[in-house]
Amino acid sequence: MVLAITAGAVVWTGRHGQESRASADERVHVTTAVVERADLSDTLTLGGTLGHGRSRVVRSGKDGLVTWLPRIGAEVTRGGQLFRVNDNPVPLLYGSTPLYRTLRDEGTVGRDVKVLVDNLRKLGYDFGEQPEVGSWVRPRPAATPTSDGAGAEGETASADAASGKSGQDAAPSARPTAADSAGAGSPAASPSPAPVQVRRGEGVLTAGVIAALKRWQSRTGAAATGELGPGDAIVLSGAVRVGGLLAEPGDAAGGDLLSVTSTVRQVTVPLKADATGSVRRGNKVTVTLPDNSTVRGHVTALSSDAQSADQNAGGEPQLTVTVGLDDPDAGPVRDADSGSVRVGFTSAAKKDVLVVPVGALLALSEGGYALQRPGGRLLPVETGLFAKGRVEVSGPEISEGLRVVTAS
Repeated sequence: MVLAITAGAVVWTGRHGQESRASADERVHVTTAVVERADLSDTLTLGGTLGHGRSRVVRSGKDGLVTWLPRIGAEVTRGGQLFRVNDNPVPLLYGSTPLYRTLRDEGTVGRDVKVLVDNLRKLGYDFGEQPEVGSWVRPRPAATPTSDGAGAEGETASADAASGKSGQDAAPSARPTAADSAGAGSPAASPSPAPVQVRRGEGVLTAGVIAALKRWQSRTGAAATGELGPGDAIVLSGAVRVGGLLAEPGDAAGGDLLSVTSTVRQVTVPLKADATGSVRRGNKVTVTLPDNSTVRGHVTALSSDAQSADQNAGGEPQLTVTVGLDDPDAGPVRDADSGSVRVGFTSAAKKDVLVVPVGALLALSEGGYALQRPGGRLLPVETGLFAKGRVEVSGPEISEGLRVVTAS
């Protein structure tokens, strides 16, 4: 019989009786431990950076020259200008759909219109009710100017805007007439342009919205055209902090102009793609700050780094894990300089289980594990989670408070 300690466990290779175990105890110094009931968790600790999160580059999308840029560190909120092109302000709007076409024609329907509608409402502009989801609207192309400078439809829209009519009243075509309703089942039968049905998540460019857009444009110093096209505003997910300037006044506006981040302090952690199995969005984490104080957080996003495969040896892909802090305004966070932090990810956890030191396990030659009582008796166990030098155990004879032998 041979008794050896390998990988933190005592390996029992003999099949002899109590006398053999006793002689083994004389050759190997052992102590005892108590089976405890506790919460057990395994953590993955990685280095991260405290800052304002991952940056993104902002481009203008318009021809012309850059005439103004914000200072580094400036925060820009909804409606505020990010930069100026040809001395026209380019404001920030919140949303997830960028402006990909010129919003001009009354009755235009789409998610980009919803972005405009939501932002005008949040900025305090009244434009009346929006057509309901499922209703049909007929686009009304802007009138071609006549010899006297305005078409009939343009005059009607101007009169509606001046009278303060809501989007519903100012745009009777926003709801189908009886004739429209009759043709709604077969849009091909309707005169061009065909009516469009409003789907969930879409907005409608009513006369009221166009009038509100003009008022907002006038207030920001832009030309009050009632039109909004690509490059006239930048759509981002929320307020931003200017992290860097990539152009100067006088540069062509077509390239990269500035980089922005979130306005909230957060942590970013680089992570190899093959190590993401234990990291999920919403996972709780513990962040150790440079002064060794700790704060709680959670995983808010996992995003791929398109350049990582080129930058890393061997072309290994890499992810960036973004960690939001539960209290980003807490004193330790406010006082901490941006820099390196340690982030502990909980990869597995068990609550209220029986645990012993890993050194108490006896790995039997016939397979499986056992715990040894001080008198030498072996108690078979099933093992569960291993974490921080302890292991979860269970078995018919295993209970809290049981004293077992463990290697010192």
